[in-house]
Amino acid sequence: MATWVGNLRNRGVATRLMVLGIVVLAVYALVVPVAVHLSGSVASAAAALAGGLCLAGASAALVVADRLQGPAGTLAVLWLGMVLRLGVPFAAGTIIHLHGGPLAQAGVLWYLLVFYPITLVVGTVLSLPPNNRQQPCNRISET
Repeated sequence: MATWVGNLRNRGVATRLMVLGIVVLAVYALVVPVAVHLSGSVASAAAALAGGLCLAGASAALVVADRLQGPAGTLAVLWLGMVLRLGVPFAAGTIIHLHGGPLAQAGVLWYLLVFYPITLVVGTVLSLPPNNRQQPCNRISET
């Protein structure tokens, strides 16, 4: 699995964004039946909104990490990534919750708590720098 993740990190940003989107869609497919059972059809919209907000934040952080590569931008990538991954979904979710309405009643904040950790882990792994190290040589050096 480590080699698969390493190969994925060496791919372009579009491929990594596609993988992130596929993961969010897979989680959404697992969440929707439970959401509809608990709160009706409005809950599927609340889950979709929560998944979209988390995907937007993680995607923005992934693009920032791709654009600011190198040792000079490491701290900026760390801080901007944290702000984008956390700020986008929870700021929008809090505004929706405080405004009220059917999405707030369906529990959009609860669905954010489902999608956020998954997009955090997957987005962080995908935003790590590419693996450019050379494989170590297995020869014994002659002295």
